[in-house]
Amino acid sequence: MHTDTRGNDLPQPPGVRVYFWASSQHFADPIARPLERGIRQNFLNTVATSMLFRAMIDAIDRWVTDGIPPPDSRIPHRADATLVSYAEWCRQFPAIPGVAVPHEPNSLPLLDFGPEAERGVLREPPEIVPGEGYTVLVPAVDADGNDIAGVRTPMVEAPLGTYCGWNLRSRGFGHGAMHEFSGSYIPLPETPEERRITGDPRRSILERYSDAEAYVAAITAAARQLVEKGLMLEEDAARTTAAAADWCRPRHDIKLL
Repeated sequence: MHTDTRGNDLPQPPGVRVYFWASSQHFADPIARPLERGIRQNFLNTVATSMLFRAMIDAIDRWVTDGIPPPDSRIPHRADATLVSYAEWCRQFPAIPGVAVPHEPNSLPLLDFGPEAERGVLREPPEIVPGEGYTVLVPAVDADGNDIAGVRTPMVEAPLGTYCGWNLRSRGFGHGAMHEFSGSYIPLPETPEERRITGDPRRSILERYSDAEAYVAAITAAARQLVEKGLMLEEDAARTTAAAADWCRPRHDIKLL
């Protein structure tokens, strides 16, 4: 909705805001439940985004009631290279041991609905127009494999894993194909020793946070930044800090004490 058919950035009307929840999946469970894989190769994405929706509801209310504009749109852009081709994404995504990546993004073919389509008379099924179809771009990622642009929740800003909007089917269930709207959570190595032994390119948890208290402090700082920018409510900052205790279990697979 923010690019044209060739992937070029489109300006947003002044009365419109578009927000991208970075490194989340199509839906997010507001309740912290035990991790699950099901028929997927990776754990299901566990990034919590409910607090972002609550902040936006308040922002819309203020906009309509008092004329106070909400925060500016937060989306990836082609102009600043935060929206990239799949080939570029492959160069950016870390080579995590034992983790497969999608073969390609979902394509968006050009469909021909017939000569009367502009009058609302559609040919069904439509014909696929030969050629490349529409340009499909994906969000650029950082060294951890997490999306750079958009609204990064505290869990993404102070990560304990790589959080993706895609997940692959496991062997026996359409092996290697993307699974519906599911995202992934891929745990970080916990110690420098584990990172060295496995060859994981991502910094380990203990290289980022000296202990659980340091992790809570990083989450709290990330939450404060979102509150200051109008992207999180004050009350949710306290909830986020409380949820981060004990390494934000059960949203994470952490063996550290």
